[in-house]
Amino acid sequence: MRNLLSAGFLRLWRSKSLYATLAIMAAIGALEPILGYSAMRDYAAAGMTDAVVSLDSRYFIFPLLSGILLSAFCALFVGAEYSDGTIRNKLAVGHSRGTVYLSNLLLCATAGVLLCLAYIAAVLAVGFPLLGAMHTPFPTVLWYTFCAVVMTSALAALFTLIAMLCQNRAVTAVACITLAYFLLFLGIYLNSRLSEPEMYPEQQYVQDGQIVTEEARPNPNHVQGVKRTVYQFLYDLPGCHVVQLAFTADTGAPPRLPLYSLAVIALSTGAGTALFRRKDLK
Repeated sequence: MRNLLSAGFLRLWRSKSLYATLAIMAAIGALEPILGYSAMRDYAAAGMTDAVVSLDSRYFIFPLLSGILLSAFCALFVGAEYSDGTIRNKLAVGHSRGTVYLSNLLLCATAGVLLCLAYIAAVLAVGFPLLGAMHTPFPTVLWYTFCAVVMTSALAALFTLIAMLCQNRAVTAVACITLAYFLLFLGIYLNSRLSEPEMYPEQQYVQDGQIVTEEARPNPNHVQGVKRTVYQFLYDLPGCHVVQLAFTADTGAPPRLPLYSLAVIALSTGAGTALFRRKDLK
């Protein structure tokens, strides 16, 4: 396993797709504070002296990007192992299928962590001089970063599962990227449904010159019961809960989120290893 990982990390460091995705993440991380600073100058020119763009708002978006870029990287990186015959060579020299699967999982998870770090380093390096220090307490930032990194690792486990079971690199790329976007948009949809209030508050408005009072009434769009439990469960899954992370950045993400991510890592790795052992490698 050690020799397999050593060779894998060497291949990872030489991977052009890794450096391409890192460059994209770093470029976006550097661009975000610049755009924020430009917007703040426009506000000041318009006389809105109280309008401030904080570094916090630029820092907390990196989980939205890491999963999408990681999906493309995992498909290309693992897919190249199939197209180059590397996986068959590893098995031919005596490595078990389980160790081959786990080594690729660790490499993809490492790439995911590096993507997060590339954005963080860039946004802080450019953001501090332009926007100043972050206002969110450091422990909250640290907890948010930990949750985001664990979530990215869970997504790496899902993408590795797809890539290791599909030998067609094009199909793998489409499947991984589609899954990343599906989970993101599902999280947005679930957030909107779970945010619906239980009651519409009392409202007053003017109609025909008279003040009309509309009493509080139940919201028919409010999700409750078993349906709400199912929605909340899906909302807590990696990829979906990236939206939840964004909305709880200032207060601290719920402690259950990394536990869900770790559960997805364990389940997907177990299923992927079992299926890969039975896979017919052409």
